[in-house]
Amino acid sequence: MTIQRLSSPAASLLSSGSLQKLKILHETRQSDVYAGEIHALFNPSELRYEQNVAWKVSPILAQAGLRHVFEFETSEPATLSLDLFFDTYEGAPSSGALGGLGKALTSALVPVGLPRAPSATDVVKYTDQVVELARVNRELHRPPFCKLMWGQYLLLRGVLTHLNQTFTHFMADGTPVRATLSCTFQHVPTAQEMRARELHSADVAKKRIVRRGDTLSSIAHEEYSDTSQWRAIARANGIEDPRRLEPGRVLTIPPLRK
Repeated sequence: MTIQRLSSPAASLLSSGSLQKLKILHETRQSDVYAGEIHALFNPSELRYEQNVAWKVSPILAQAGLRHVFEFETSEPATLSLDLFFDTYEGAPSSGALGGLGKALTSALVPVGLPRAPSATDVVKYTDQVVELARVNRELHRPPFCKLMWGQYLLLRGVLTHLNQTFTHFMADGTPVRATLSCTFQHVPTAQEMRARELHSADVAKKRIVRRGDTLSSIAHEEYSDTSQWRAIARANGIEDPRRLEPGRVLTIPPLRK
């Protein structure tokens, strides 16, 4: 099952003519610290959200005839797809408020009939910023998490999972000056979102993967809202030294006894 939609807050931004640029905040050296920032040269014309839900359909023959039993399997994280357009044919993009009007005024100053050589710059300088989001960060040991922001509105928090680069215009020396990047980002839920969506069962333990920087106390706080319950996690996992907690380890989070 695939659902495509344009979120209403984002749709209002598309139609309002707002001058705010879409930007991608991303981690650089620390987890959950979004110190890097990439600005779109041109806002995308559309946003495409998709959500896939898998069901197993089994036909059975009953007295009333053929029936189908639907068995839920999984609900995959949502994805956001968008196209980012980059154009440096007229040189490095200006950050001034005039924008396209400034280019028009500049063109008006050139005498009619006199050719004006473009001050083109290499567009790869800008596209490579997005490409880096698909590469392993040497500080994080994985590609960075991102936040796609349009003004104050968060479009999605997640990771870049698909990138297609198309270069469409070149200078005489081969320098690329126009490109379209088709990007797909997959949603990564926060700890709060995971707790809000988890299935409630008082007698079933859960599993959790240790992240870099996690401690038993911090995990107890996130899972139970009580740091003193770290001992229950230590007992359930046979942890004798709570200071040695390896990233990537799968922990059993036991239910608390009432």
